[in-house]
Amino acid sequence: MIKICTTYFEGMYTPDYVGKLYRSIKRNTSIPFEFICLSDNKDVEADVILPYNHHSKFKIHWHKLKYFSSIFANQKPGDEIIIMDIDQVIVGNLDDMIGWPVEDNELVTYNSWWNKNLPINGGWYKFKSGTLNFVWDEFCHGHSFWQNYFYEKGIVHHNYYGEQNYVYMIMNDWINVRKNKGKITLMPPEWLGKYQNDYRNMIKHNQTYSEKFNTDYMILDKPHPNLKVVHFAGTSDSIHNSKEPWLKEFWR
Repeated sequence: MIKICTTYFEGMYTPDYVGKLYRSIKRNTSIPFEFICLSDNKDVEADVILPYNHHSKFKIHWHKLKYFSSIFANQKPGDEIIIMDIDQVIVGNLDDMIGWPVEDNELVTYNSWWNKNLPINGGWYKFKSGTLNFVWDEFCHGHSFWQNYFYEKGIVHHNYYGEQNYVYMIMNDWINVRKNKGKITLMPPEWLGKYQNDYRNMIKHNQTYSEKFNTDYMILDKPHPNLKVVHFAGTSDSIHNSKEPWLKEFWR
């Protein structure tokens, strides 16, 4: 079973983000999957809704890490787990991504081609259930430390961010320092588009994408055919704030 897992909490986005992501995935894959959402809204559209505890000591984005635990979300041995953020628009067929073969102790994730400091992007994680439990265990044992570490270092601008930095750091520590089996695999970078509402930033992203992947553009009046997903960056660049006409076709 492939489980596609996400989180939604009231306040940052609206519940339709979950339903639009769910339906977009179904439109763009032939591979069966179960769609799971950890949420404080019992009416979001999903196959399974897991209740969110508002009294939890874990901050918003860090709840994603629960899916690394093999006892969460009714995981079974051999299940393939995909964790997705809801601030993404599906613009191409996902069979190559959802069906990407994954080994024990392997993390398959986005290539953050625009970021010189962090090669992965936490909008997509894929792994085999039970093989990366340490990602959750290490965080759970030191959650207060980790939720402040990257903020205090000035790497992220709020302490509810930093989860992807933690995943990258703890995976590298597990593999290179502790000498355990494991690896990080980056999917083809040209599959992922980066969107920001700021016009100057979009010019910069388009130029970087074009130079790296020998194309004329990333997103102009429509996304480039190479793209499978466009990832919107943060609440200020949320999908519902964008006036891009191509969104009517893909985000529905």
